[in-house]
Amino acid sequence: MVYRFKASSYISGVDAQAAGEQCERLAGENRLTARELVKENRPESAPLHRAFEWRDNIAAENWREHQARHIIGALEVVREEAPPVRAFFNIVKAEPEYRHIDVILRSEEETERLLRTARGEFEAFRRKYGLLKKLAGLFAAYDQLTFDEIGEDT
Repeated sequence: MVYRFKASSYISGVDAQAAGEQCERLAGENRLTARELVKENRPESAPLHRAFEWRDNIAAENWREHQARHIIGALEVVREEAPPVRAFFNIVKAEPEYRHIDVILRSEEETERLLRTARGEFEAFRRKYGLLKKLAGLFAAYDQLTFDEIGEDT
């Protein structure tokens, strides 16, 4: 089995093959959990040790930022006679920034950015679950959509 990190990952300083093999071993032992992966790589000589933040003050702040992103992403707008929708989306510009859905939909440029993000996320979903035959109809329907307004390559 050959392993690599996704191009969009921010993992550096460790070997993807070593990570994959370690995860494969833990999975084979029915212990592939985040907690076990951290535990296995706590020693400085462990293959993935450098992928983790071991300074507690920095790790704690990173965790709080992760929690904040979760809070922002969990908020929905509730309107009469319409299903709730996600309230804020991360629109990546020079620096990631969250925008309210109503603000995004009022701007053609922001809507196009959100559409590009949606397409990228759907393509990631397809890569992740493309082997599931029960989703073939969903992928076929998606392939019939046209995105001429924002360009086929976006």
